[in-house]
Amino acid sequence: MKQQGPRNPRPFLLPAALALLSAVSVFARPVSDSRAAALPEKAELYYFYEELCDLCDESGKYFTMLDEKLSSEERNRYPHDFPVYNVFHASGRAEYERITDSMGISRDTLSLPVLIAGGRVFQGFENIAGNIREAYLTAGEDIFVNKRVYNPAGKKTGDRLFEDYPVNPDHVNIVYFYRITCPECAKATPLIDRLSKTVRVEGKDIPLSVTRINTRSGNNGERISAFFEAYGVPDTDRIVPIVFFADSYLAGAEAIEGALRDRLGQRPGPVNLITGLLPSRN
Repeated sequence: MKQQGPRNPRPFLLPAALALLSAVSVFARPVSDSRAAALPEKAELYYFYEELCDLCDESGKYFTMLDEKLSSEERNRYPHDFPVYNVFHASGRAEYERITDSMGISRDTLSLPVLIAGGRVFQGFENIAGNIREAYLTAGEDIFVNKRVYNPAGKKTGDRLFEDYPVNPDHVNIVYFYRITCPECAKATPLIDRLSKTVRVEGKDIPLSVTRINTRSGNNGERISAFFEAYGVPDTDRIVPIVFFADSYLAGAEAIEGALRDRLGQRPGPVNLITGLLPSRN
């Protein structure tokens, strides 16, 4: 069983701008990393490759990649487009430039073939084949479940990193980091789903709010890193699934299953995950 984490996280390591979270209602609709971007009607995956030889152009096989990597149920879970473009064709080059420019992605840093899915970039055929399932499921979840869209041109960093993750200071708040394709997360997520909407604290029922963050969506890797640093999480516990409470954490499915419900009611009174970590402003 993984360690259950320190009771005294290090507040000075979390960006001070996280205090913004306490000022926004938890019932606010999640917004995107790029506020100007509207939610698309489909999960969009773009595959760009280069092939000069018409006779050896095997682009047709790329259209079957989702069929090969996803189950029938997974492929039908979210509406999606998966266009394939040869950048040696004028139309393919134009789309390559349009998509990368719209997302602020420098083509100087890219090496074809390239998959762009949910705003994230994957390079190299083997890397693409190994990640396309999770990329599609994450892009679909962002749009149709979380009502978010990630555009790297407008990603939040630094003081704005948690700007779109409001919490209610009158609730008990926890943050759950996970990956869609993580086997251990598949064990922990149902436990999170079955949590009641209230927590019994000192004889009172306090509303429970769960912030779910998929570490493979957008730049959420930076967000979990901020939590790791704030809580002083050792390397052995820097894993998913992981649940953060006001002053502690549980790392790994076994630890979450064994102590989640007890940990929710340990600290007296309604707690605010983020403001509980910040230094006093007095």
